[in-house]
Parts: sequence; structure tokens; C-alpha cells
Amino acid sequence: MHNIGLYLFVCAFLLGVTLVSLAPVSWPHIGTVFVIGVSLSAFAFRKPSKVHIVTSMCVLAFACGMARTNLAPADLPSSFTHLIDTKVQLHGTVVLLPDMRESNQKLTVKINEGIFSTRIIASAQLYPEAHIGDEVSISGKLTRPKPFEADGGRMFAYDQFLRKDGVFALVQPAYITIDGQSSSWFLKFMRVLEGIKYTFTKAVDEALPEPESALAIGLVAGGKQGLGTELIDAFTVAGMLQIIVLSGYNVMIVAEYILRTLSFLRKRTASSIAAVSIICFVLAAGAGTSALRAGIMALFALYARATGKQYQVMRILTVSLFLLILWNPLLLVFDPGLQFSFLATFGLIIGTPLITERIRFIKNDTFCEMLSTTLAAQIGVLPFLLWQTGNLSLVAVAANLVVMPVIPAAMGLSTLAAVLSVPLGFISSVLPLIAGFPAYILLTYVIHVATISARLPFAQIILPAFSFWWTVVSYVFLAWLVLRLRRSAPQPLGFGALTKPL
Repeated sequence: MHNIGLYLFVCAFLLGVTLVSLAPVSWPHIGTVFVIGVSLSAFAFRKPSKVHIVTSMCVLAFACGMARTNLAPADLPSSFTHLIDTKVQLHGTVVLLPDMRESNQKLTVKINEGIFSTRIIASAQLYPEAHIGDEVSISGKLTRPKPFEADGGRMFAYDQFLRKDGVFALVQPAYITIDGQSSSWFLKFMRVLEGIKYTFTKAVDEALPEPESALAIGLVAGGKQGLGTELIDAFTVAGMLQIIVLSGYNVMIVAEYILRTLSFLRKRTASSIAAVSIICFVLAAGAGTSALRAGIMALFALYARATGKQYQVMRILTVSLFLLILWNPLLLVFDPGLQFSFLATFGLIIGTPLITERIRFIKNDTFCEMLSTTLAAQIGVLPFLLWQTGNLSLVAVAANLVVMPVIPAAMGLSTLAAVLSVPLGFISSVLPLIAGFPAYILLTYVIHVATISARLPFAQIILPAFSFWWTVVSYVFLAWLVLRLRRSAPQPLGFGALTKPL
């Protein structure tokens, strides 16, 4: 009952967030729901029962979800609206890691105007190269982001996608000058992490040729820069794009490597150092929502490991999602990265044991586990993926099956090559390439799997746009199927029993 109460509370909160994200609700209406929740709580206090307590808490959670979303920035502040579609000269601070592209750099800049502030994205020339924490002057035409057409006749709500980050305007092209650095201690810390990431990427470039170096950087530090449009398209068609955008899978591999490296230390000391390392790693990689979700879950796992407590993975996934949405409620509806990450992880937790139980005829335990986890993750995201993009990859399961076993080794060897290339580079320019050769073999293999899979006949089908209700129906069917399979399992598991030993 304790777990069910938690899930209902979080679901009610998320329902309130979803409602206000899609259709604004006034404060008087939110206040009315809150009063109803308080009244139900008073009734539950006088006549205690689990049903009354859970009901009152769910109503209060629903009101809190609506209130939290109403507090999020909804539009460009009035002091900036008159500047839209005009040439401007703005001054601000780069507050996120720059997104370096082949022909430009995209900077998220916080602009202050009196008591008001907002964020814009400036698409600037590659030089001068800006860094997080830089004070910059920006000139160019200020415009609002607009939705654009994607595959299958779908419209991508680019304005709402940027809204989740508090961005309501663009300057593209932008011309920038760097005026100085911010005095913010957090931005200074992030600048140090950015420098470490830059040093790592330069070391990888010394040890590996393109496009293997770009893939190595994507695996370890996140990002698709350097891969080129053709190769990115191949990874997309093959259903392998998640491995180069620093998904939760990559974060968990890094966490495992850190723990193994620190295994000679006391458990609590190793867990503490690992926790700080994971936080720095996620921040340095850009703090994408998928990585943040995995990072939060990894921190809970480290706490459970250090204290000897049981790690209930379904509960931790729920709490992680709640914390992220509490921090930024607009992520729930407008961030596909978080949505895909959550659905894939949810599918892994629920589907893996059910699929494993039904493919016991496969004698190889390693292959059996790989197949069940791959199928569970793919099924978990498939209905939403088809609604969002229409991209149905018919080779995704096979491609991921043959690639996933080498990803941990590719990440580890790429990192080792980067570390060795620094001292070896002082001796000879050839030695870093020798150090990177083992990683090169695995990375080349991954690239070949992606390109060959993408070239197969009927590797991908683009479905036309369809109603979101078909997605809802699909997940209702999957829920019914899961419940039926769990009842027929030899030892059915409840949500509260889904744990992971440490």
C-alpha cells in the first residue's frame, strides 16, 4: 500500500502538471481544488482510513502540480515583446554549455532588462568561441521560434520545446562579442567542467580519426557533432541514436566504471566519491534530461549501496521523475528526451522479467538477457516513438543486439586512449593513434553496423501522422498484456517487489 500511495500521489501531481501545460488554469480554480484537498484531509484526519488519506493526498498533489506549472515562465516578458522582429543589441550571460555545430555555435543567453529576465538562443559565428559564464553582446534580428514540419506530415512544436528551457526568442544569425566573465560561482564551476570536457575531446581527436573520434565523444560525453548528417541519419534509421546522445544507459556504464575503479576503498568512501563524480559528469555532458534522470537514479543506487538498503528500482524511477518535474514542470509535456528515457526505463523494469521468463529456451544466459532487455526497452517506447516521429525501424532490435555488448568496452577504451594520448603525444604523434587502436576497432564496428543496417531494404518505414489517442490505446493494451502475463507467471511480482540487488 505504501508504494501504491506513492505512485498515485506522483500520478496526481503529473496529471495537474499536464493539464496546465496543455490548457492554462486560473489561480482561483487551482485554489478551489486546493481547498477541496484540505477539506478531504480534515475529514481523513477525523475518520482515518487509507482510502481517505490517499484520496486527500492525491487531490492536494493534483493542485500542487497545477500550481507549480502555473509558476513556470509562460511567455516572453512584456519588456521584450516590442523588440520582436526588430534588430537588437542585447547584453547577457551564456548560462548553458554552448552547442557547437559544424558552421555555428548555438548559445543560450540570459538577458536581464530591469526586474525582468529571459533566455534567448543566439546562433553565432564559430569565432570568437564563447564559453559558459561569458558576458556577451549580441546583435541581430530577434524573432520568436516557430513550429516546423517533420517526417510524416507531423509538426514539431519547436516553440514549446524551447519553452521548457525558458527560451522564448531567437537571434539567428547573431553577431557576438565577448565582454568578460560572470562572477557566479556556479557558472565558474561549470566553466571548469567545460574545460575538462574540451581537454577530453581534444585528446580523443589526437588518438582517433574521424568519424570514430566523434562517435567516442558522443558515447562518453554526449553530442553528435562531427558525425555528419549522413551518419546521424544511419544511426536514426538503425534505431541506434540513443547511444550517441548520452542516454541513461551510458550514464550507468560510467557509474559502474567509477565504482570498479574505486573498489579498493571502503564502501561508503567509494560511494561518496562516485556520487560527486557522477554529478560532475552529468553536468559536464550538458545535463540533458535523460542523463539527469539516470544520474538521480545512480545517486539513489549509491546511497543504497553505502547504507545496505534495498534499491527498489520502480520506486526510484518514480521519485526521479517527480523530482525532475518538480524542478521544471514543462519537461513532462515538452521534452521528448525525458519521455523516451522514462518509457524505455519503465519498459525495462516491467518487461524484462516477463520476456526473460518466456525465452528460457535460449540456453545462452547472456544472449537471453540482452534480447529481453532490448525488446523490453523497444516495446516501451514504440507507441510513443511512432506518434512522435513516425519512424518505425525494422532493424532496431537486431542492430542493438549486436552493438550493445561492445558499448561498455568502446567507452572504456576510448577514455583510456584519451588519457594515454596526453603523455604519449609529447613523445610522438603516432603513439596516441596506437593507444587508440583498440577503441578504433570497436567504434568502426559500431559505425559499420549502423550504416549496413540502414542500407538494408525496408530498414525503416515512415508512418503518417495519427491521433495521440491511438498511442493511449496502445499503452492500455500493453498494460492489459503485462497484467495478464504477470498473473500467469510462476511467481507474480508486484511493483513494490521490483528491486535490484547491489
